[in-house]
Amino acid sequence: MTTTLRLAAARALAWALLLGGWVGVGAVALALTPNLLALHALVAAWLVVLGVAATVATRDSLQARTRRLALVLGALWTAGALVWAVHGGGLPALLLALCGWAGLTALASGVVRSLRQAQITRPRPPIAAASIGALCAALAIGDPSHAQALALRLGLLVVLAAVALAVLQLSDPRRGAVSTCRAGLFDCSLPAWPAGAWHDVQQWPTLLAGLAMLPMMAALPLMVAWCRAESIAPQAMVLLHFAAMFVPALLLRRAMAHWHPRVLPVVCTLLLAAGALIVLCASAPFNLLGVALAQGAAWSLAWAGQLWSPERRSRQGTSPLRAAIGYAVVTLAVGVAVQALGPLGLALAQAALGLVAVLAWGYLLARHAPAHAP
Repeated sequence: MTTTLRLAAARALAWALLLGGWVGVGAVALALTPNLLALHALVAAWLVVLGVAATVATRDSLQARTRRLALVLGALWTAGALVWAVHGGGLPALLLALCGWAGLTALASGVVRSLRQAQITRPRPPIAAASIGALCAALAIGDPSHAQALALRLGLLVVLAAVALAVLQLSDPRRGAVSTCRAGLFDCSLPAWPAGAWHDVQQWPTLLAGLAMLPMMAALPLMVAWCRAESIAPQAMVLLHFAAMFVPALLLRRAMAHWHPRVLPVVCTLLLAAGALIVLCASAPFNLLGVALAQGAAWSLAWAGQLWSPERRSRQGTSPLRAAIGYAVVTLAVGVAVQALGPLGLALAQAALGLVAVLAWGYLLARHAPAHAP
């Protein structure tokens, strides 16, 4: 297998682990936690542990055989803890699974990084590989409301992914392309925003679109339960959610490479605003379905835009922990809203993203409007 194919396969597996863990941990936690805030707290903890693990597992000094061994042992640990959690182990076992899954995802990021650096030329943005990984994650999650069956499927996912990543890891990776960053998971496939990005109001719509999926990823098990009452199949809701995240980037990946820098913020603003209107005005379940499509598309295009925008990539040597802490804080804030208001709390969180994006773009228009003589 060529290095290019190895890299694509590793990226797909890494994305499957990321998305499967993000939703899977929350789905299992939903059956074990006493309230909705505790569910979001566990997801937030998973994000922080992932950030900590990624600072270690992506280091170039980690030997290939050490990473292989850690992948296999981590997969067995995680799968065993997941099954134990739903068969009497409860929250302590789930915390062990949470730590193990975070470590596996970080190790997968290290495999991706080592394979990317073995390339002589710069690889293309990993949109297709990430989409395949999302499909694998969606199939593994299936119906997240049945915790015991879900734990078995997720355990199988982590074992198969870890073994495949161990095989894909090069024994003696040769350095080809120069690394320009290491902060984001999967070594620039999911980069963190550089420091100071929020100082530029023009980037706010894109930054907010990058946050749009945080509330819905954490609350997806809840959304499945809410939509089940409206006779929407759980599997369809999960697939729709992931499709909104990746299909727009797939369809527009070539065109976006030629977009003017000001086009992406405008498109993100329109999509975020549309999601806000839908979630506030439409009736259930169309409000949840509509916001998933609109703001999922905003995230998709914001993510794809980062892959072609060097100034938005993370800087070399920056720790993933900073971005993970920010994501965890947003997740906890949404958890507080959902605990207090239920579905309305999630709706207001999504609407707030659209409102702030519109206000930011309105401020830019007002600032650049030509002055009129008296």
